[in-house]
Amino acid sequence: MGSVDDWITEFFIRKGRLFGRVLQAYRERGVKEAHLIAMLLEKHGVPRGSRIIELGCGSGRISVPLAREGYKVTCLDISSEYVEEALEYAQNMGVKERVEGVVGDAWKVDELVEGGYSAALMVWTTLIGYKGSPETDIELLSRIRKIIVPGGKLFILRHTDRDTIVARNAQCRMDTIASDLGDLFVIEKPRFDPVTSILENTWTYYKKKGDELEFLGKQGFKIRIYTVTELIDIASKAGWKLEALYGGLNQDPFIPGRTSINAVLVAD
Repeated sequence: MGSVDDWITEFFIRKGRLFGRVLQAYRERGVKEAHLIAMLLEKHGVPRGSRIIELGCGSGRISVPLAREGYKVTCLDISSEYVEEALEYAQNMGVKERVEGVVGDAWKVDELVEGGYSAALMVWTTLIGYKGSPETDIELLSRIRKIIVPGGKLFILRHTDRDTIVARNAQCRMDTIASDLGDLFVIEKPRFDPVTSILENTWTYYKKKGDELEFLGKQGFKIRIYTVTELIDIASKAGWKLEALYGGLNQDPFIPGRTSINAVLVAD
């Protein structure tokens, strides 16, 4: 698949329009998720009106509804096309004055924005694990720490748990996952290496035309997956302390091997 940065560039920029179709299909779901996230933000001392940043925002499916919930949101993504779509979405939702778009590499976030944010968010297994090593993830989280006010929060939400991946593989060993997203059909072929904790996945996209499928393209990614213990340890080395841990955005309990990781961390 080439180097780490090669797959990131290929997935989100060169072939970014493919994944962009998935992001568009999930916009309605994003409104509901953003409402739950707003409740979580308020519970942990980040009230509406606060200045927050979403890293790896995509086309704004979470950021823009959060602006509608009353937050001042910076949308940061490596894809200029996604950020443009997010700003257009904000315009259509009537909240453009509360949404700022920034294009750039999240590993340089402290060089891209001035800082002073009350909270940072990463949603849907975003950024952590992208470069394949704990060292690069510590670097990422350390840079995020620099743009957050003292006592500010980091929300790592809907993040894949290694124990859950292992449990699912042991139970059913699903080699193919199919998703019907309206006029879009996506087939995933994941492969998980329990020795390296690397998850590789290939996504193939089809446009539905009646009973026929029209091939649109294929892309893949390769990321490092952590247990919740490993993730908290990495975060602590970057200056973060765990404040709360949930199994879902609805604040259900976290259950290793059964739920995603939804961690709230405070700048230590």
